[in-house]
Amino acid sequence: MRLDQRKAREVEESLCKLQSEMDEKQFEELFRRYQPLVRKLWQRYFVPDLEFADWEQEARLVLLKVVKSYRGTTPGQFSGFLKQSLVNRILDFYRARQATKRIPAGLMASLTEDFSDSLRDKRMGQPDEISFCQQSFHELVCECSSFEREVLYAIHQGYSTGELAVELGCSKRKIQSALSRTRIKLLKIMKQ
Repeated sequence: MRLDQRKAREVEESLCKLQSEMDEKQFEELFRRYQPLVRKLWQRYFVPDLEFADWEQEARLVLLKVVKSYRGTTPGQFSGFLKQSLVNRILDFYRARQATKRIPAGLMASLTEDFSDSLRDKRMGQPDEISFCQQSFHELVCECSSFEREVLYAIHQGYSTGELAVELGCSKRKIQSALSRTRIKLLKIMKQ
């Protein structure tokens, strides 16, 4: 066993025995032993706006809490307990960052009748209006010629008048005239 490992094992064993009383020198020696773990966790779990110096200070506090609360008997258990405590502290940072994004309960409003009216999609009509529009469109389709129906369906699918003229092999003017006639027919149907 190497000298550094033997020394670290002695510190951990003395920690297991003393746990409650540890001087500053022993604490710093223990922290230096686990500093690679602290650095590795900081690099692995990136937390925005957390500087390494701040993370080291947080890790010292975690180590202090772990030393005071550790009740195991072996050094390996201590290492695992410390690592999990450090990971939990990083997760606490994540949760704190996410909590600032939540809307406080005091700022939330209930969905009253007035408020729900403002959320309604203005483009969507009432059911009776929708059925009237569907019935009018059905009547329009019955009134149109086959060419006007073809133009109406193509425009409804998103074709422009220019694209439709090329597709049907006719002039753009002929497409516009067919659309104009269908508008006039629709207005007559809706006035009835």
